Amino acid sequence: IHLNIERMLTPAPWHVTGRGFILVYRFTQNFIRESCFLSEKFKTLKWSGLGYVMIVDYKDSPVGPYHELLIMPGKARFNQTRRNTISKIYVDSKESMLNGRNNWGIPKELTEFIWTENNGCHFIEIGSNPKWFKITVETGSIPFPIDTRLLSIHLHQELEKIIFKVSPIGNGQGHFAWLKQIKVDPHYFPEISLQKPLLALYANPFKLTLSKPLYKYLNGD
Repeated sequence: IHLNIERMLTPAPWHVTGRGFILVYRFTQNFIRESCFLSEKFKTLKWSGLGYVMIVDYKDSPVGPYHELLIMPGKARFNQTRRNTISKIYVDSKESMLNGRNNWGIPKELTEFIWTENNGCHFIEIGSNPKWFKITVETGSIPFPIDTRLLSIHLHQELEKIIFKVSPIGNGQGHFAWLKQIKVDPHYFPEISLQKPLLALYANPFKLTLSKPLYKYLNGD
């Protein structure tokens, strides 16, 4: 088993391309602490700023195509800098799950995705038996450039007593999007159906680079 896992590891940097939705929120402290699957340590921090939910269809990556759902509830202060954290994330690729955990401390879990599209309307169902996340999003036709510098995402992840810090860099073609319907089971993912997004964007296509992280062991190990 150990050898099989070793063969599946693909170290950073990663260069990926694809399409995806970015839902922008401003979550309350209560929602973040009670609903966003933060560790007990992270619940004690003060969270502020913009939060993001992303649903992504990676067309190309070092481990092949895969889908992803994640939430970054906001920013908190870690030492002297304010950074984001991915508190809940799912993918439909075992290779992506293992590498996300190993390369950047991103706590990826495995599930199933169904993504269909009809006349600019996207129907996405996530989960296996039952589908615990369902969303319908309509996209606009007028494109404009988008860049990760506008989102200012700088990740702080802690997994298995290691701190990982990385800032994804990417750009692409954006479109405005409109959330038509959403249903979430809060046992699996924060119940964002109770929240209204400030903005919804559809990036298609986009390219993204995840570099090697800065990391250190917790407790001085």
